[in-house]
Amino acid sequence: MLPKSRIISALLLGIGVALVVWGLVAPRFVHADGRLPLDLEATTYVLHDADAQTTINSDPAAGVVTTPVTRQLHFEVMDPASAEEATIRIGDTYMRGNPDTQGFEQERLLSATVSSLRIDRLSGEVLSDISLTNQLASPTVEYSVDGIWLKFPTDAAATTYNVLDPTLRKAMPADFVESTELEGRQIMHYRQVIDNANVAESFADSNNTTTLTKEDGGTTTGYLYHNVTRDFWVDQKTGLLVDLAENINDYYGDRSGQKYEQKLLFDASLDDAAVAALVQQAAEIPDAEVIETLNKVGIGVGAVLILLGLLGSFGVFAKKRRKA
Repeated sequence: MLPKSRIISALLLGIGVALVVWGLVAPRFVHADGRLPLDLEATTYVLHDADAQTTINSDPAAGVVTTPVTRQLHFEVMDPASAEEATIRIGDTYMRGNPDTQGFEQERLLSATVSSLRIDRLSGEVLSDISLTNQLASPTVEYSVDGIWLKFPTDAAATTYNVLDPTLRKAMPADFVESTELEGRQIMHYRQVIDNANVAESFADSNNTTTLTKEDGGTTTGYLYHNVTRDFWVDQKTGLLVDLAENINDYYGDRSGQKYEQKLLFDASLDDAAVAALVQQAAEIPDAEVIETLNKVGIGVGAVLILLGLLGSFGVFAKKRRKA
């Protein structure tokens, strides 16, 4: 029967080898670098303006009305996915009024789209055409984007990123504003400003043009103009969006940009409870630095255990005891 010291040495040797192997191999299988998790819970961003101005699809004759308007962005990670890429689906709806007081959902609906796309899980870059379905009747369309949408790069930097504007269907610059701290997390603030962009120049759609009546009774072609100041607050480590604010002023105007008819006037941001939940969600994603440190500690401890195990296997400790 083997001496107890040899048995303990063998155990130390085995544990040490396991720790070293795990420390070396784990980074290949456990991605603790802040990339978009495949099991991320479905995330919903809700922005509500109690005094928005808009037109009503079901009653065009009513003109522009002042009414509560809610925008909801629903973000999901879908299959297929890999270690580097993921498919995401984003539902984007605008609804007027309050659900408990103003009619059926279909009557309250201003617009509703569903977009599907593939993104890089680290950089957030859009890797495929965006497949867009308009729920109010238009057929599915596809368009390309050179930029990001809702997922910023991991380890977000103090720089400018091109972020998709869904109205224009193109990525527009969002400039870094400042870095702040929220609940112990570093938060990066970016601002996207779009000034009087003629949407009809970006893509053809029946909603991008109209017929306007001039003061002299004549008519002229009207174009949809898009103005927005959009603020993004992003968790620096993960690139996840944790707060969002939008000030939108869309209207129909003539070729020179002179305003005739308001299309949407909307100013809203996420509430405090939603922001707190999004920050907590970001905090639950493994931190690369912490995992890397643990792996190094594991390799170090494993190396010490291997050395002790080898020494014990050759009877070094037993010889010392006999000499004593």
